Amino acid sequence: MTPEAPAGAQTGPDYLSLFAELLEDFASLDIEVSMVRRALSRIAEVMNAESASLFLLEGVEGDPRARLVCQACVGPSDITGLSLPLGSGIVGRAVQLDEPQLVADTRKDPDFVPPSAQMNYQVRSILCAPLSVKGQRLGAVEVINRRDCDNLFNERDCEALATLANAAALALVNGRLMQAQVEQARTRRELELAASVQRALLPRDTAASEWVCGVNLPARGVSGDFYDVLPLVGGSIAFALADVSGKGMNAALVAVKAATLFRSSAKEMRKPGKLLARIGAELMETMAQGMFVTMVVGIYDPRTHTVRFANAGHEPPVWRDRNGRCHSFPAEEPPLGIVAPEGGVYPETTLRLDGGSLYLYTDGCTESRDADGAMRGAEGIQALIADYAGLPLAERVHALANSLAPDGADLRDDITLLVVEGRAPRRARRDLLLHQSFAAEAAQLKVIRHLVADIAGKAGMAAEAAQELVLAVDEACQNIIRHGYRDREDGRIDLTVRRGGDRLTVELVDFAPPVKQDECKGRPLDEVRPGGLGTFFMSALTDSMKYLRPPRGAGNRLALAKRLAAKTKGEQE
Repeated sequence: MTPEAPAGAQTGPDYLSLFAELLEDFASLDIEVSMVRRALSRIAEVMNAESASLFLLEGVEGDPRARLVCQACVGPSDITGLSLPLGSGIVGRAVQLDEPQLVADTRKDPDFVPPSAQMNYQVRSILCAPLSVKGQRLGAVEVINRRDCDNLFNERDCEALATLANAAALALVNGRLMQAQVEQARTRRELELAASVQRALLPRDTAASEWVCGVNLPARGVSGDFYDVLPLVGGSIAFALADVSGKGMNAALVAVKAATLFRSSAKEMRKPGKLLARIGAELMETMAQGMFVTMVVGIYDPRTHTVRFANAGHEPPVWRDRNGRCHSFPAEEPPLGIVAPEGGVYPETTLRLDGGSLYLYTDGCTESRDADGAMRGAEGIQALIADYAGLPLAERVHALANSLAPDGADLRDDITLLVVEGRAPRRARRDLLLHQSFAAEAAQLKVIRHLVADIAGKAGMAAEAAQELVLAVDEACQNIIRHGYRDREDGRIDLTVRRGGDRLTVELVDFAPPVKQDECKGRPLDEVRPGGLGTFFMSALTDSMKYLRPPRGAGNRLALAKRLAAKTKGEQE
């Protein structure tokens, strides 16, 4: 419906045009400055007033600290920034009563507050209309002194300003909603960027993944938890798991710093107690007051199945021994950021896993709910550990994570867990899907492609992913035939396909001269040299491409791995 002009405030006022300008100007994201002044100028012009001003309510209505603050004004005196308690003066009365106020003669109004002497401005008549929408008080528009009619406003002027104020209030609410949406979108982009940085810090496929495996499920995009796994020179493996107090961006940033400190320090420090002390000291220098970090760091030697770890206020690590008994190791010192341990070094625990496994997890796991809505607690986690104890390491970790956070679950807290395997990785016969030798001839490529595609399909891999794996294997075989054997007729390729956890791994063993592995790593496309496109192609089509130590007598052993399930949107980034 098109609003009609209130009758007779002034001969021929263009209220339709004014409504349109108000809707545009008050809805502007630049509500605090120039656009509002323009709208006030038009109001003053149409109302034939000497000045006009906009007051907005700052603070929560009902709070004695709430104030009405002049955001903008036009006229002979600039009162921008003038602040009044709610209910004070004629403006405050209009807002509190949510009714227009017409003061034809200010000398007779007890609430009138005269301007200061420095302003040298006489106020004779005031008209003020509240800005409100559905009972929500926003502020008020005020005009002062008509330029004619003895400087006095009348009832028709009051009706006109009230109508204009209603339009302005709606525009103001819409503008604020739009501004809130813009802020939400900006915050969402920042969170997505932070989450991307965090994902980049999580360990990727490494030679240590057969012994130490973890998972992190953030509750709100960014996580206050983190874990890391770092292979060390000599064969040992450093690992860490931590939980930062609080939520949101602050906790995420501290987690990033703690993760960075662990990765940089673990390469040179082999004592978990000292390593934890160093991380704590660095965090203390910059961490906000009241924040703290619970953290476990450890060093694992797969050759002896011996682990040494130190605990700063974290959930007790649980060792499930080879007989199925669980043993927990409570922390002896408080979290990082509270107080340094006596002597400056955190006490260490040395444990021979002896066929069992060590489990680390954050309180998001123990505080998760089971199907009946009950909190799991430490006993519930140990029951889950027992349920999946027979699975291979990676498969076990993901099964635990899926039980704690079924697909689509709305997490209340981040869930992070890490498992240190104390037994030789099992390569069960059921994981071996194919082991076959082929003559290194181009005519065999069609057979190899068919076999890999067939196995990938039966394993449940999506058609597109299976096709990518086939293309990568085909490219690798062509390289072996052309560049490895140089089209010799007596070459051989051993093809092995295994299923491990959530992925298929295709191994190609050849007996050609060893390649220079540094020259065969996947590189970004802009770094690829002539002749290196094949390696880039294979790396891009798979989730992992790496050269392994070849069997005795062989020249090369290339492993190409591909997940059975498609990556999530976040992982693709």
